[in-house]
Amino acid sequence: MKLIKMICIFLILMMMGILISFADTKSKNEYNELIRTFINTEAKFNFYNIKANGSINYNISKEEMVDMCTEILNNLGLEESDLAWEEIWNKDEKQIHLSGKIEDESISIIFIKKNDEEAHIMVDILQNKVYKNIVGVYTVLENTLEKFAINADINTCISGEYSEKLHLSKCDDILTKILYNMNAQEVDRIQEENFISVTADSKILQGNDLEYLGNNINLNIGMRYSEDEDKTLIYIATPIIKLDY
Repeated sequence: MKLIKMICIFLILMMMGILISFADTKSKNEYNELIRTFINTEAKFNFYNIKANGSINYNISKEEMVDMCTEILNNLGLEESDLAWEEIWNKDEKQIHLSGKIEDESISIIFIKKNDEEAHIMVDILQNKVYKNIVGVYTVLENTLEKFAINADINTCISGEYSEKLHLSKCDDILTKILYNMNAQEVDRIQEENFISVTADSKILQGNDLEYLGNNINLNIGMRYSEDEDKTLIYIATPIIKLDY
């Protein structure tokens, strides 16, 4: 009986490992495809931004909040001393703020405990030098937040630029190519004189969907001409662009 119990435990752990490995591989494949799609636009890379928001529905302690922030930093290869810490902890407010810039990467973590049954964590990472580590950063955030039983919403955006004003036909060609490469169906389009925004449903990006106009969406593409800079800016995000552009 004891041997059977041990075998059952082993099989359960093995299946959990397989599922975690499958989920990690799936996320990596999706984001690698997103990166390849960005490269194919031939835009000059500007930055990528990852925003993660999660909720906690139990009476989390201050020590647990600090430990969670520390683990996120450590899993990203950072030390506690790399960021400035600010704590507000009284009967009216319970918050922990972290912020800092390490070389070409800015990071902030805001942890707010609203009451004994509700707390929220927000992680914001901006990198303006390289985009190839975006998969690793996304995976770290997803796995770390899931470890603490946080069902997080993660938004990722890659931005680039063209050193001139692109004609509308050229913008349409780029958008069509992105939709094709991401195996996506256009859901809605907003178009003005110097601005285009397309929302779409990609069969490659799964598990991060939002509902919009009665449809699922998980891909958002924006293109905007900046008269001040004489550049056309492009943004590719999943599920939506959470930047002022």
